[in-house]
Amino acid sequence: AAIVALRHAVAADPANGAARLLLGVSCTNELDQPMALHHLRQWLRTHPNARLAALAAEADAAGGMQGGQGGGWERSDPFAAHERLASLFQRAVAEAAEAEEADVQAVLGVLFNLSLDYDAAAHAFERALQLRPGDYSLWNKLGATRANAMRPEQALDPYVRALELRPDYVRALTNLGISYGNLGQTMEGAACYLRALELNPRGAHIWSYLIMLLHKGGHPQLAERAAARDVEAFRGAVDF
Repeated sequence: AAIVALRHAVAADPANGAARLLLGVSCTNELDQPMALHHLRQWLRTHPNARLAALAAEADAAGGMQGGQGGGWERSDPFAAHERLASLFQRAVAEAAEAEEADVQAVLGVLFNLSLDYDAAAHAFERALQLRPGDYSLWNKLGATRANAMRPEQALDPYVRALELRPDYVRALTNLGISYGNLGQTMEGAACYLRALELNPRGAHIWSYLIMLLHKGGHPQLAERAAARDVEAFRGAVDF
């Protein structure tokens, strides 16, 4: 639903940078790399900073990066598209004003995640957070990057910081639960999932994560309670 709304927003106003950036990140989360690359490139092409937009236009002209609404070029050669776009955004960092650099670094973090270069992605998000320390979504992205790099213990603090900034952030609660589970901390993970489910009771995937965690952690009777899809069934058994 969120992606559909963002697509409508971008269709209504192709220069809507905030919606375009969110759409690119959302496509990444949905594992649609070609469309993620397409929207991130379009975000730069329509940037209000003329120097950044000019960089994208130059890259289009020099490297044949033009594509249609469906991200055609990105689909025909996604590896080359990714390499060129990452290089383009690295150049954009030097051209961006300080107020704009956080967004450019965040895009680099997303691009490096797509290529599984998690150290570079973490570095980009850390730089973005130096510029915008109150951005809960950036803290969540840093945590997810560290988790993707198989370092769940290093993911905890960024997720916690994201939740300090926005306690009702369901994605960060779910991600924190996953990291606790990967560290063998079953009840801590279950508490995170249940807090997320209080906010989003229809989150079928979160219920599934909870059931798997409880079975893996040796709590089959608690896992059975999840069949009723009732958070209140866990009161007294899990501290959340």
